[in-house]
Amino acid sequence: MKAVVGPVVGSLPTARPRGLLVGSVPLLLGVALAAAVCYPFAGGLLLLLDFVSGPHQPLLPAETFGLNDALTGGVPFAIGCHVLDRVLGQAGSAVPAEIFFPLATTGMARLLRATALPARLAAGLFYAVNPFVFDRLYAGQLGVLLGYALLPFAVDALLNAAENPHGVARAAGWSAVAVMMDEHFAWILVPVTVGILLTQPHRVPASIRLAGTALGAAAISSYLLVPPVLAGTSPAGPLGQLAAYRTQGDPRLGLLVNVAGLYGFFRPGPTEPKNVLSGWPAVLAALLVVVAIGYAAVLRDPERRRNGLAVLAAGVAGYFLALGDQGPTGGLFKLAYEHVPGFVMMREPDKFAVLIALAYAYGFGQGIAWAILQSRAKGPRFAAIALAGVLPLIYTPNLFGGLGGEVKASSFPSSWSVAERLVGQDTALFLPWREYFPTPFTDQRMIVNPAAQYFGGNVLLSQDPGSGYAFAAQDPEHVFLDRVIGPPIDPQTAQAALAGLGVRFVVLAKVADWRGFADVADVPGIRLVYSSPTLDLFSVRPTARETRDDRRIRRLDPVDYQVLPGHPGVVAIPVPYSAGWAIDGKPAIELADGQVGVLAPAGGGIVHFGPAGGVLGSEIGSVVAVLAVGCAAFIERRRRRRAFGRSDGAAGSAGPEAGSAGPEQDVGGAEGLAGTSVDVIN
Repeated sequence: MKAVVGPVVGSLPTARPRGLLVGSVPLLLGVALAAAVCYPFAGGLLLLLDFVSGPHQPLLPAETFGLNDALTGGVPFAIGCHVLDRVLGQAGSAVPAEIFFPLATTGMARLLRATALPARLAAGLFYAVNPFVFDRLYAGQLGVLLGYALLPFAVDALLNAAENPHGVARAAGWSAVAVMMDEHFAWILVPVTVGILLTQPHRVPASIRLAGTALGAAAISSYLLVPPVLAGTSPAGPLGQLAAYRTQGDPRLGLLVNVAGLYGFFRPGPTEPKNVLSGWPAVLAALLVVVAIGYAAVLRDPERRRNGLAVLAAGVAGYFLALGDQGPTGGLFKLAYEHVPGFVMMREPDKFAVLIALAYAYGFGQGIAWAILQSRAKGPRFAAIALAGVLPLIYTPNLFGGLGGEVKASSFPSSWSVAERLVGQDTALFLPWREYFPTPFTDQRMIVNPAAQYFGGNVLLSQDPGSGYAFAAQDPEHVFLDRVIGPPIDPQTAQAALAGLGVRFVVLAKVADWRGFADVADVPGIRLVYSSPTLDLFSVRPTARETRDDRRIRRLDPVDYQVLPGHPGVVAIPVPYSAGWAIDGKPAIELADGQVGVLAPAGGGIVHFGPAGGVLGSEIGSVVAVLAVGCAAFIERRRRRRAFGRSDGAAGSAGPEAGSAGPEQDVGGAEGLAGTSVDVIN
């Protein structure tokens, strides 16, 4: 709680509406940014490098049931996107990108709520408009961006929890929500928590409260922690992936400056802001001068020193972690990657740069606040405010207008709709056999294969990300298909192999290197049923055995199949093999084509994926934990209000350190421009 500084605002009844008005300004800034960036996304589907949507996305992805190696990190975000598609149609695809900006500006402003309004807006603007945001938006890593937008809320709650016994549940909730958006924030929040703990004067009670926060967040994250243990899988693969996902340096200035400039995304693609701003190092230097001034002012202020040190420490740690296995701490990062359980998920270390952006935005806002306070005349004061808006916009000039016109809404060709109706619910193989490819309907922008979201039945897609990745995360079925499909396609084995996998159609989209797969038309038993300038559709004649097995199999749900009575013997189940499948308790086998095979008796039986029960149980446990933590947070809020005399709306004279306590809200106006503020109790 913050006492009145400067001119008296007035009585509390007058201050409260003004506080709500001023508190909404960062939100309005975020809405304006969203409109300026995302307006080209309207009128179609947003299709990005790692983010696509379509009319037939299942509400619950296969990972919900423990399939696909039981890696459930992206399940909450995926379910949210699928709900948006169901409710809003193609307009829902752009919603995650649109809500990022209001969340980012509001969260950052909340973290600096003890400062003047222009300072909070400056921090929010820099946090929402920078090269890291540009690269991740182009890449379609919208879950990462939403976790990034929620990070200031989590940091604010953790700062409060370290000092206040009535803030543990709230901090657990915000931390868990960030992890729901993207599982990497489970590790990103570790340097933040350590930095907060090390700056506390009473570390034992602070460590107990932060441990309680971690336990609460872990309980909510049961859906993330339990399934890989049940399935015996890990979230990433071999050490070679560190090279594939390594943070990139600038060709002229090297790695260290590039990471300091919030660049370094491993995958080349768009025209980045620094490509259109030749003097970007000078603008970065100007930004860092303001950041340094801000931290100098914060570290001299006893009331703000601890919070400033915690955020600064997290930013410094994030910088070295973002270097990955390079730089002065590269050996430690590699050691952690090899030996610390779960750290393999940070195979792309540049995600730690979110902590650099957080520290920059915090220091930038504090630097602008200092400049405003030092200005006695209106001219210098408004010059400082103008600087706060100009520097971030100059540093990332081509974020607006759909990333400088590089991204806009897309529409699938009508031929896709025709093919989708012909395929129906049957299994289809989609060519070209690439996980990523450029398409004419995205102006030759590279996107992940969208067929699984577009077609209603089961679609077999390549899982190979392409050359340069030093790995291919594939199940046995796709390893088999890699050999069959090529290119070149083997006409002697392709038809039998595809029919044996239950493939009824082959869809050949005329994108990228599709001509290398056109030989599928020459395979005996495969015939053309529809052709257009943008897509060809082929039917696959089933073999006698495949027809026989297909008559015996009934899909009950994603993890249960019924085998009807018939001749005893091995029956193929049309799912990729993984440990855990069994028929009436007897383990399945892996067939030569990578599918699940069961030794079915004459009377048939039920084929079940065993880990599914535990995975669903962990997800139910997460829901229960959400309700429990939510109730605890509600109780904490009531106790906090009583502790600070909030039941009658009277403002107290003491409280936690400014900028870290619960639901205070600024009241400003003209006073806010001058650097004064009043924290009013809700």
